[in-house]
Amino acid sequence: MSDLFDVDGANLDLGFENLKAAESPFEQGIRARLQEMWLRYEPYADSDFRHGFARDVDGRFWEMYLGCTLLEAGRTLLPVLERQRDGGQPDLCVLEDGYRIWIEAITPDEGTPGPDQIVRPVPINEGGGLVAAPIRQAQLRTSGAFWTKARKIGRYIEQGVIAPDDTRIIAISASRFGVYVAERPLPLIMTTLFPIGDAYVTIDRETGAVLEEGFHAAPFIQRERDPIPRTAFLDERFADISGVIWSRIGIGNLSRQVRPITYVHNPLARTPLPPNWGVWDREFVTTRHGDEWGANDILAHAAAAEDS
Repeated sequence: MSDLFDVDGANLDLGFENLKAAESPFEQGIRARLQEMWLRYEPYADSDFRHGFARDVDGRFWEMYLGCTLLEAGRTLLPVLERQRDGGQPDLCVLEDGYRIWIEAITPDEGTPGPDQIVRPVPINEGGGLVAAPIRQAQLRTSGAFWTKARKIGRYIEQGVIAPDDTRIIAISASRFGVYVAERPLPLIMTTLFPIGDAYVTIDRETGAVLEEGFHAAPFIQRERDPIPRTAFLDERFADISGVIWSRIGIGNLSRQVRPITYVHNPLARTPLPPNWGVWDREFVTTRHGDEWGANDILAHAAAAEDS
């Protein structure tokens, strides 16, 4: 087995260089944990993974983390020796019951400078003040990542890399801006793929009782140019995508209690992943009720039923 950090050269990620040097006990602990993950994931990783990790730590970590999570859950991954060499394939492939589950992973960044960029707030002790969380910007970055990988999966289908009966999943990591994005009441991925806007609560002024609560309808995400639709999972053009994995997990915070792994089913998927697959912490299933749609975290409902 190779050393994940035995890489030299130009244009190395600053985070990689810091972890390679590992001058503090905290960095030493992270490096040891990553090397342990790599020992398990290496048989399934592309030959250039280490060099890619050295230049994109967050992106390649997300791929490796997903692979290790699937292995720990008892899933079988397609080894690199059996993967197609020419033309490429999605990042991960799970073998199950005679069919394949393909996973294409992506870790979007903060974006280019401008009003749609996710900008880190200036600390108050450095002259900063209270600012709104960059939710709209995070939705734009997430939507862009989804569109990028949806097109890539479409090409794999056209090339015959992904078979008609195979499951196709996009895995989006929000680790680069996860600190600004809340998990409750809904993970940001739900308000990116479905026309779900801001939450609201109606309260009786006299009694203080909650009369109504929900979410405003919002079919578009505003941006500097024309707004973009947030209806991907209500759009037949994306029926080739079975679902999306979403998490804020990152190298600096691996707590799944704080940053759970969420799976969102595409209600229009041609090749859906069976529900309750046993890997996720939250799992959203969306169903149609007349002219309306309703979404539920089926794992939360299952947990509530067990506690009652």
